[in-house]
Amino acid sequence: MNIDFDEGTTFDSSDEMIDDEDEEDSSSISNSSTSSIEDDIMDDYESEGEADAAYEAYDELIGHEDELFRSMNNTLNDDNDDTHDIERQVSIRRQVIVLVLSILLTILLSNFAYAGYQLLQLSKDTNDKSIVDKNNNDNDATSTTRYQQFYPANVQEKVYTHNTQDIDDYQLPKHPERIYKHASLSSKNYRAGGILSDEMLQRYEEDGVLVIRNLISPKLLDRLDTASQMLINDSKEESRTKKRKQFHMVKNGAIFLGIPSSTNKNDDNKVCGSEDASCEANMEADKSTEDDNIILSSFRDLAMYSKIPRVAASLLRLDELRVGGEDNLKHKKRRRRHEEEDVTTVDDSINLRISRDIFLTKDDDDYACGWHVDDTGFWPNVASDPGVNAWIALDDMSWPFTPASDSSMTTAADEKTQKYDPVATFALSLGSHRSSWRHEAYAVTGSTHTNPEEGYKSAADLIQRRSGSGTCNIESSAPNLYEKLEQNRVIYDLKKGDVIFHDRWLFHRTVTVGEYDKMTREKLGEQQHEEKKIQTDKIFKRYSIRYAPGTARVPPGYGVELSVLHDETNANKTLDTIVEKSGSPWYPKVWPHVLKTKPISSKTAEEEEIEGITDLVHNKIPRAEVLQKERKKEIQRLLKRGQGY
Repeated sequence: MNIDFDEGTTFDSSDEMIDDEDEEDSSSISNSSTSSIEDDIMDDYESEGEADAAYEAYDELIGHEDELFRSMNNTLNDDNDDTHDIERQVSIRRQVIVLVLSILLTILLSNFAYAGYQLLQLSKDTNDKSIVDKNNNDNDATSTTRYQQFYPANVQEKVYTHNTQDIDDYQLPKHPERIYKHASLSSKNYRAGGILSDEMLQRYEEDGVLVIRNLISPKLLDRLDTASQMLINDSKEESRTKKRKQFHMVKNGAIFLGIPSSTNKNDDNKVCGSEDASCEANMEADKSTEDDNIILSSFRDLAMYSKIPRVAASLLRLDELRVGGEDNLKHKKRRRRHEEEDVTTVDDSINLRISRDIFLTKDDDDYACGWHVDDTGFWPNVASDPGVNAWIALDDMSWPFTPASDSSMTTAADEKTQKYDPVATFALSLGSHRSSWRHEAYAVTGSTHTNPEEGYKSAADLIQRRSGSGTCNIESSAPNLYEKLEQNRVIYDLKKGDVIFHDRWLFHRTVTVGEYDKMTREKLGEQQHEEKKIQTDKIFKRYSIRYAPGTARVPPGYGVELSVLHDETNANKTLDTIVEKSGSPWYPKVWPHVLKTKPISSKTAEEEEIEGITDLVHNKIPRAEVLQKERKKEIQRLLKRGQGY
């Protein structure tokens, strides 16, 4: 290395550097070497200027040596860092592997635990299937076989555990009076055409109740208002002659109202002569009748063509069974064209029918049926068949009370002094359809579960062999069960058009105007020194539709079911079989295919079924109703004579 001191003078220090590097270790330079170099430079350059130049050369040399050491240290540090990075990566990989294996093990153990739980429940349900002697009146002889007759074997276990498992520790949900509002379609609500979610279905199966608002269009509700009033007006004279009754009026088979006596339209273009006054009067009467038919058909439109049947089918899981599983109901992403299309097998034999429909009105009469489940007179299917009741409020039935003022801003003090309009409404005992004590309640009320397997032979046999003390008398005959039912009582704040879907075997009862008044006063903390009977001219309207699978069976033996009175061989037959054999829609199919009421152009099986409705309504049903009245009178005569309970 050449170092310039001044013009023409240089100093070559490369030899000195090499010698020093050979003598010392590569990691450092000793102080003795530094002193030797300093002495040599000072010996050769004694002048002041030359000494300064020598010191500069020395400093530069030292600087290069420092740089060399720094480079060596950095290299060693880099090697150490690389080693640590590799160790860290290996450690992270080990942790990830351990975590993944832990998760997989947890999932595996969970699956084993769930499978064990299912086997335990299945074993429990299997043990419950043994039929206990009906005379003991403390077990449900047929409830444990419910759902097994029509659900496919591959899904029996899933549905069976949902609907028949006894529960001893049922707790009311956090918001028991919740009313779901149907507003718009949602990816979560993939059942019933976008109305139900899994959460809603689960709540229905646990509580036995689901209430939905906005399922019915305002236009249809207006038509139902008019149709209801027409029926009420027709029944006024008859209602005045009766003193004590559960309902102001009961109209069975409202779906069959508004059916023209003939579908012949050949007279549509008939023209009356100028002097034919009777012809014009007849045409006006026909036009009025046609308008009435359109109004009365609103019950059929509601029960058959609204969103209600779709919800009922989903609550029974019929939609799931029809397509072979729950996964086939969910929305799937669009497949690419080159991908193989997913072909779902559809079982069209699975369907939903109307087993019974009833239009009811309740006035201020204090008499009402206590906690009960509907027997065969109101639900004509054997106990092993499932069902969903759609209870529609055709009036506002507010709870806890309806303020007289329109102001929405009221204080607690105001509520105590406000007047209110009492209503006759509906109460349900949540969870009672799966309670462990329900079997005792069935026996006490003599429900369908206690009927003999072969059916009753006569009216006397029905009265003598029926267990319990009556459908409506559980409060007096079993106070302990009455208290259990009251503990989970829920009364909903209903608006006109709200639909209560409840399980067929959920206990329910009517809340009278007087009871409503009493409960409201107690809730508001008013003193009950004087009992005041509430008088009201209001009549509260409701419409009840009982939906069941087409595989549900009509009870065998003696009864008052119209289809059996028309043809005794229909007893113990399924709804599907009765309709197919008779050619008449005694139990109209409402799902999955909606039947047509318009003039039929092309005849499918469903259209041919509904085509027989005219003959059914105007010929078969009237003849069967005559026999039904005779049987009801016979039963009443025997009851008055004291035969039975």
